[in-house]
Amino acid sequence: MTIYCSHFMTRYGSGSVYATDLGVVKVEIPDLSRYQAPADRISPELGSSSLTALTAQMLLRYFQGECIDFADIPVFLDAMTPFRQNVLNATRLLKYGEISTYGQIACECASPRAARAVGGALASNPVPIVIPCHRVVASDGRLTGFSAPGSLNTKMLLLKMEGAEFKGLLVAKKSMVMHRKSG
Repeated sequence: MTIYCSHFMTRYGSGSVYATDLGVVKVEIPDLSRYQAPADRISPELGSSSLTALTAQMLLRYFQGECIDFADIPVFLDAMTPFRQNVLNATRLLKYGEISTYGQIACECASPRAARAVGGALASNPVPIVIPCHRVVASDGRLTGFSAPGSLNTKMLLLKMEGAEFKGLLVAKKSMVMHRKSG
C-alpha cells in the first residue's frame, strides 16, 4: 500500500498529513504551546497525493484561524477496533466550536458507562483536528488527555481558537454541546 505525505507550516511549526488511496491515516500537528516556529525536522519526502495536499491546505487554513469543516476528508481507521472506530466517528460529528464530554460520546456510541474507554479511544486518534478529539472534555469542563504535541496547552489553545470560553482552567458550561443528536 502506497503512503503519501504533504506538509504544512504554521507559526507554531510544521505538521504533516499521511494518507493511502483509502483515506488519511495520520496527521501530525505542531506544538501550539510554542510561540515561535522551531526549526522542525521534516520527514523524508514521500510523494504527495491530491488528498494529502488538500488536507494539508485545509489544516494550514485551520491553524490560521479559519472555520474549516473536515467532514468530507476520508479517513482510514480499519486498523482500529470497531469500538474505537465508533468513538472516532461519533467525535467527528462535532462541528467547529462545539464541545462535548467523554460521557456524551459514550452515550452516542450506545455505551453510556464507557467514558474512560472513550478517553482511551480518543488518545489513540491518529488524525487529530480532522477527527476533533480536542473538542471532548470531562463532564465538569476539565481538560483531560490530549496526546498531540503540547498536550493540554495545545488542547486549550485549539478550543480558544474555536471560540470556547473558559472559567479558569475549565471550559464554561455554555460552551458545551448538550444532548447532541447524531447524523
